[in-house]
Amino acid sequence: MKKTFTIQTVLTNTVRNKWSVVVALCLVACLQSYIPGYSFRQKLTKSFNTKIAFAEAGGVAYFNLINADSDQPIVTLTDGAVLNLATLPTRKLNIQAVTNPNDVGSMVFQLTGRIVRSKTENAAPYALYSETGGNYNAWIPPVGNYTLVATPYSGTKGSGTAGGAMTINFSVVDQAQYTLSATATDGGAVTKSPDLATYNKGETVLLTAIPAAGYQFNGWTGQASGRSNPLTITMNGNKDIQASFGPEQPAGSLITYLSAQSTRPYAVSNLEEGTNLYTDRNYQATFVPDYLKNASFIKTPNDDKSNRLSEVISFELSQPATVYVAYDPLAVVLPKWLKGFQRISDKIGLNDPRIDHLVLYRKVFPAGQVKIGGNLASPAKGSKNTYVVVVQQPINIRPYVTEVRPANGAGNVPLDQSISVDLKYPSGRSINGNTVNTNTVKLYTVDGNNQRTLVGGTAVNSTAGGDAITLSATLKPNTTYEFLITNGVEDGFGNAIYPFASRFTTTGNVGEVPTDLAGISFSEQTLVDNSFGQDGFTTLVIGPDRRLYAATSGGRIERWDISPDGSISNHITISPFEPARRLLIGFKFDPGASAGNLVAWISHSSGAFNNVQDWTGKISQINLTDPAHPLVTDYITNLPRSYKDHSSNSLDFGPDGALYFPQGSHTAMGLPDAAWGYRPERLLTASILRLDINLARQQALPINVQTEAGGTYNPYAPGAPLTIFATGVRNAYDLVWHSNGQLYVPTNGSAAGGNTLPLKYGTVWSNGQPYIGPDIPAMTDVRDTQNDYLFRVVAGGYYGHPNPLRNEFILNGGNPTAGVDPGEITWTINGALFGYPVGTPTEPNYRGYAYDFGNNISPNGVIEYKSNAFGGKLRGKLLVCRFSGGDDIMVLEPGIYTGEIIQATEGIKIPGLRRPFSNPLDVIEDVQTGNLYISEYYDGNGDGKPRLTLLKANAPVTAFAARMNAVSANTSAAKSSLVVYPNPNDGNKVNVEMNGFAPQEEVTLTLHDATGLEVEKIKLATNQQGTVHTEIAKGKRLKSGLYMINATANSGNHQAKLLVK
Repeated sequence: MKKTFTIQTVLTNTVRNKWSVVVALCLVACLQSYIPGYSFRQKLTKSFNTKIAFAEAGGVAYFNLINADSDQPIVTLTDGAVLNLATLPTRKLNIQAVTNPNDVGSMVFQLTGRIVRSKTENAAPYALYSETGGNYNAWIPPVGNYTLVATPYSGTKGSGTAGGAMTINFSVVDQAQYTLSATATDGGAVTKSPDLATYNKGETVLLTAIPAAGYQFNGWTGQASGRSNPLTITMNGNKDIQASFGPEQPAGSLITYLSAQSTRPYAVSNLEEGTNLYTDRNYQATFVPDYLKNASFIKTPNDDKSNRLSEVISFELSQPATVYVAYDPLAVVLPKWLKGFQRISDKIGLNDPRIDHLVLYRKVFPAGQVKIGGNLASPAKGSKNTYVVVVQQPINIRPYVTEVRPANGAGNVPLDQSISVDLKYPSGRSINGNTVNTNTVKLYTVDGNNQRTLVGGTAVNSTAGGDAITLSATLKPNTTYEFLITNGVEDGFGNAIYPFASRFTTTGNVGEVPTDLAGISFSEQTLVDNSFGQDGFTTLVIGPDRRLYAATSGGRIERWDISPDGSISNHITISPFEPARRLLIGFKFDPGASAGNLVAWISHSSGAFNNVQDWTGKISQINLTDPAHPLVTDYITNLPRSYKDHSSNSLDFGPDGALYFPQGSHTAMGLPDAAWGYRPERLLTASILRLDINLARQQALPINVQTEAGGTYNPYAPGAPLTIFATGVRNAYDLVWHSNGQLYVPTNGSAAGGNTLPLKYGTVWSNGQPYIGPDIPAMTDVRDTQNDYLFRVVAGGYYGHPNPLRNEFILNGGNPTAGVDPGEITWTINGALFGYPVGTPTEPNYRGYAYDFGNNISPNGVIEYKSNAFGGKLRGKLLVCRFSGGDDIMVLEPGIYTGEIIQATEGIKIPGLRRPFSNPLDVIEDVQTGNLYISEYYDGNGDGKPRLTLLKANAPVTAFAARMNAVSANTSAAKSSLVVYPNPNDGNKVNVEMNGFAPQEEVTLTLHDATGLEVEKIKLATNQQGTVHTEIAKGKRLKSGLYMINATANSGNHQAKLLVK
């Protein structure tokens, strides 16, 4: 506590002795003279509460900016000062006025500007926002401009005589500041202007790279790129930039301006045997191919072998050149940036104790910048040594082979395999087809002494686009062949191809033997007839709850329980769209659906069948767990819809987990016509579409995929969830992903009367190249009914139906030769030949057909038969509903090795597969019994009529086989924990790979045949990753048939099937 006195008390006590008064006055005078920093008046003020008026008011000496957290001065505040809140030690501030003398009667503050404040302080220290006992009150000033006036007075509360006032102007900002590190490699320096420790956000800095004598500036790395010098940097964050320098390159040098995103050295040198390949290792090149000797190359630091950056070095080519990357042969996965490089057989030797060579990959680059990524950039694995880069000026831009099928060194090649290569033509002009013939492309047999014998009777051709070469021949079993392309093959500029050779060995299997279907028969039973209702059944499905579901042409879904004898009961109607009518065709349960979570996918469009509104198609997810309240979630909207019944059709999940479906055409033959309402093709029509459900879920649902008439959807855009998998598929009602990995699509061809598109010289074709053949005129009223085909569809393939929006102009097989060509468009009227002129090519990516159904068959519903009924004779066969011609269920058998159709059996040849049925539209199999259910639609088009027919297998599945069929009956995109391969198998060697078990866990592996007999039982232990690989039935020759493999452990059980042919 401060003591309380009055002036009267002091005077009374002191005047009692006059000498005391004299001495005291002298002492005060001395103190004031010799100790200027001491103030008697201040002492009085601090020691007494007595209010004293002084004769003089003094003046303001300066202002202190106070840290209100520490109560200490930050800086002297002067006129024009700028306070940056972002860089001050605190935002909590105060301002102190310091006077001379230190104490005055009072201090009056006047603050104007963004904040207006008046404040009078009667005791030091004098603070704009006051203080208490030395604790300053905090003020967080808003950004803006301020004027502060402080006036001292001799009296309290601003009374008495005014002293020397002080006025300052200052501003407050809140401006972020960043650092800029600018460094240089050896051989130069870098300056920055202005050269400050920190910079305000948005401030620009000029960097200048200054090379030393004998060096050149190669470019900026770090958070800048390119070679602009000087370089203007806008500060929007902390930056670290490096100037790269290197020795001056002579005029005409192939490699210039090398820079690296690394602190380790990279250098340009010449490649010779004995040259050090690395800048930090004494590993020399022991062998260099002749054509690379004395070539320019980039030495790399071996310590950068773990670099994972997508871009590490960049350099410029002064002219077009071939860039070779010499990479570690121990690599098991290459980095992504090496994609597009071609692996060649040549190597560079080195004396590394771990490896004796580096593998060469090459790619031709134009003049300009080349960027190379890190040695272990994603997804690279296995490499232990950094690559080196060699650059060689090509003598000319020669075409070369990028891939060969069968692969070099392949074995067990099927006897009907063609040999084909993909080509790269750096000159920009594709292969001249006239140079591709049996003189330039050859096939030899190779005996045990490596002696070659030319194979005669081969057929050689190139694709219309000039980007592939194919050779076909009659191959012998157990024979080694050498495929050779000579330099007689040239591109359009006359550049000779790099000679290419590869070898392969054929299988010992002399051919695929069709299955004997004798003994297969079904018994018919009508389950639902026309009295059931008005709408036909479009699609049949058996759900994971073991119930039969039937989609209808009006949009409802009918459901029944399946009895053990195959009959149905307990009917329920599910109405997801009422009161609206929708044509519901596609219906497929999700691979993850279960009896308790009945999630399915549907395709549906307008319920009309004539003069139908376009853009009404949808793909939706539907949850049927509560049939009274089905939950529909639209994923895709505004799919095209034709004038009539071509729509978004059936669905199937692919092995990649994506959803595939056919999208019908809008025209008969590519050009609008009267029968189809003159509606043009859309970008998505006449195709197989692929929906990536995971990508779709990352976007706002539903996704509008309208592509024309105001729509902007682009199926080719990166990240597009709905893409075009294959094109030219006119109208496929159904499709099936077979267990052999093939996609089979029965497709309806056009009736006569359609119109075809013209193709004129110079038109950009579907391969992206200009068409350079003779003009092909459009045809109207084509009087050639197109056959119905089964297609084996592959990604990117074209299957015959033109679409000008995709630059596809040629219908089916065109008319390339004077002979009878597969799928050619010609017809005869009264002895006169009409159609495409001879020489009309197929579309560049036309893939042909797997099976020709003939005219007016209308193959629609299709399944793969999966059960073991009839001893497994039907297993793996395709069952196709022949809706029009045939009125039956046709059986098609894919070959084991090629997937091609090796046998077609009409329904009339198998008891029970033909009545004839009344327009059979769809079929489904109960895989636990082998029974079939078919929908008979009656109408050729329109709403149809309901009829459901059971075809009961007369040789039912055994109990054990039924349990086997129940395992993974539906296609699943999930990766299996138990993998058996090869599968199908020839019975000699069966490999088993198990994943997902506990580390070092005991697993029991058993092998049973179709009757349940145990063939083998072994015990294994997993490794630290919970995996194990083994061979089962080793040394045994398994008989043909179906087997079940079980892996049992404490962490779980897994099952897989094995088919031995």
